Amino acid sequence: MAAVQAKFDDRSNNQPISATTYVGRMDDAGLAGAVRALRHRRGWRQADLAARARISPSQIGVLESGRLEQLSLPVIRRVAAALGIRLRWDAGFRGPELARLRDADHARLTEFLVRRLEALGWLVVVEASFNHYGERGRVDVLAYEPRSRRILVIEVKTLIVEVQAILGGLSVKTRVASGLARELGWRPAAIVPALVVRDSTTNRRRLAEHERLFARLPLRGRSARSWLAQPTGAPDGLLVMIDLPNPSHTGGRRAGRQRVRRSVGRARSGRWPAAARAEH
Repeated sequence: MAAVQAKFDDRSNNQPISATTYVGRMDDAGLAGAVRALRHRRGWRQADLAARARISPSQIGVLESGRLEQLSLPVIRRVAAALGIRLRWDAGFRGPELARLRDADHARLTEFLVRRLEALGWLVVVEASFNHYGERGRVDVLAYEPRSRRILVIEVKTLIVEVQAILGGLSVKTRVASGLARELGWRPAAIVPALVVRDSTTNRRRLAEHERLFARLPLRGRSARSWLAQPTGAPDGLLVMIDLPNPSHTGGRRAGRQRVRRSVGRARSGRWPAAARAEH
C-alpha cells in the first residue's frame, strides 16, 4: 500500500483542540498503530469505532494489525474519518517523474484550451498570479473578450480529486479577478467562473457523484460552446470537458507563463472546435 500523510484532528472526549497533534508520512503498520492509539485515547473498544465507521469490528481488527491490503479504500477512509484522521495518498511511483507527467498533462490541456479561446477572439493570460489581502495563488487561465467585456476565470483540472477545494479555490479566484483585470487594462462588464476538465470516465463519474456541488456551474454542452463563441449575459458558471487529441497533434508547445496574446481572427465557423467536447 502507498504511504499516507495523516493529519490528526484531536477531539478526544468531545473537547476540541485547535492545534494539529501530528503530521507525518507512514506505511501500513504506522497507520495501524495510529488508529489503535487514537482509539485508546478516546476510550473506545473496537466495536465502538466500528459502529462509528459503519463497518464490522473484525475489519477494525484487520486494520489495527496492519493488514490494510485486505480492506477496501472506502473502509479505511471511514475509519480515518471517525477518528479525525485526514489521509493524503502518495502514489510512490518515482515521485518527481509522476509529478512531471501530471504537469505535462495539465500543460497540454491548458495549451489546447488557450488555442481554442484565441481562435474565438479571446485575449488570454496563463497563470495570472495574485496576492489580495492574504489570498494568494494563480489563475490557470484568465481570458477577456473585448467586444462583450466578459472575463473568464478558468480552473483547469486533468483529474477531479478534492471537489470542495476545487470549487472553493475557483470562488476565491473569481473574487479577485476584477483586480487582475484592471492591472491588465481590461474593463470587465461581467466576470464568469469556469471549470475545464479533461474528459475521462473517472472525471465524469466524479462529476455525477457531486452533481449538487457542481450545479453552481450550470452552463454546459452546446450552451457553453455557444456562449464562448458569442458571450452575452453573465451565466453563473461554465463546466467544459475537453477530450485531448494525441500529443503529436498539438505541435508540442508547452503552456508556460505568458503575456497577453491576441488572436489573428475568429475561427471561421465561429463555434467551439469539434475536437473539444463540452458535453456532460
